[in-house]
Amino acid sequence: MLEPQPHWKYRLGLSGCDSDGGPALSGHCLAAATAACAGNSPEQGLGPLSDVYRWWVDEDGDPLPADEWPAGSEPAGPLEQQLVGTTCLPNRVPGVSPVPTVEMIIAAFHETRWATAAVKTQPEGDTTLVNLETFYRLSWSREGFEPDEVDTVDPATMYGYRVQIRPRLVGYVYEFGDGASFGPTDSPGGTYPHGEVTHTYREPGRYRARVLVTFGAQFRVNGGPWIEVPDEVTVAQPATTVTVKEARAVLVNR
Repeated sequence: MLEPQPHWKYRLGLSGCDSDGGPALSGHCLAAATAACAGNSPEQGLGPLSDVYRWWVDEDGDPLPADEWPAGSEPAGPLEQQLVGTTCLPNRVPGVSPVPTVEMIIAAFHETRWATAAVKTQPEGDTTLVNLETFYRLSWSREGFEPDEVDTVDPATMYGYRVQIRPRLVGYVYEFGDGASFGPTDSPGGTYPHGEVTHTYREPGRYRARVLVTFGAQFRVNGGPWIEVPDEVTVAQPATTVTVKEARAVLVNR
């Protein structure tokens, strides 16, 4: 078994924001550190962008004086550590305390238990007539999270950090079941005469109408500021069967 030897010890700090010697994930710098890695590939990492510091320690992990550091390296600054670079893959730095990464937060966002948005029509009863303007509106379920409702992620999956995700609406696309659609729009529809989402069927039949909801989200860590999640997700909502009948004129003998 190898005896412990002097070695490098590493730590992380949010890039450009490490005045207190810690990652300070709840601080306002997290937004800039997240934005700095946005658009990267998974291999490049989505951040947050982190400064990587190191210092030379003895076999027990205690810092060694500068004159005992390896040749070509020396401590700097009030913390007497060496800044060796930045990374968008903070949890790959050896020996550091893990932090919630943006990849982890995006995964939690995709696993959000969404509320469902059912399509309702007017005339009531999801029954209408050929060539009659039909009004559409959405009705959210009580279960799950709809836009602007806050979901708190299990801290056990985030290394003990309190991560909250607040879905936001990007837009709706209404599909009427006959090949026609409307959107993207931010309108939840409505009823006659002010509803903004309408459709007129030209043939009788039974049509499966639904809405596609695209969600974005914001997140925050340990009660810090809300930060944009660099991702969106589109969720197809349950279909409603709309029955379209054909009205026929009938002569009545009086």
